[in-house]
Amino acid sequence: MEPGLPPEPVGAIRFGRTVVFAVVGDLLDQGAEGVVFPANRRGVMGAVSTPGVVGRRPLGGSAIEREAMTQAPLELGTAIVTGAAGLESRGVRHVVHAVVHRALGEPARVEDVRRAVVATLNACDRARLKTLALPLLGVDSGSGLTDPEPFVDALVEETVAAVRRSSPRLDRITVVCRFQDHVDATMTAFARARERTWIRPH
Repeated sequence: MEPGLPPEPVGAIRFGRTVVFAVVGDLLDQGAEGVVFPANRRGVMGAVSTPGVVGRRPLGGSAIEREAMTQAPLELGTAIVTGAAGLESRGVRHVVHAVVHRALGEPARVEDVRRAVVATLNACDRARLKTLALPLLGVDSGSGLTDPEPFVDALVEETVAAVRRSSPRLDRITVVCRFQDHVDATMTAFARARERTWIRPH
């Protein structure tokens, strides 16, 4: 563990240098240098069902959104990085916009979430981020009626594959969920992925 990082959370799962874990809580209160928001092709930031995001506009969300919109139209399944105007006091250096919605309010598709997760991790690497907090894309950025399992599997599988493939700079990835059962499902999926693809037989 590098100096300056908090102790490894209880129950976290390690993939090489990168520790992953899931929590119920505030996206902006995870001590992460980068935070991920779902976006649509216009760069408009979608809603995220975590408490801290309610205050994103007074904290600078409008300026962040305007910066993202200057790069529109955006392609589904991609990610862009902007500054974090107004969020610096929370320790945030960059906002990563994961383009998972065709239009505001339209449900995300699993295939777009898969590609956006990979694009997000690549964007974090280019931005030299070491800690990242992201919502459960496609679930906690939706109506709450979405079946979480395909989106949990997509996020976990693509995260593990990306970490294994490219050894990114990220020391810590926090998946911030709305409900405890989403946390449990996410951590179970990460544990399965580690056992299946990471631990090699001797």
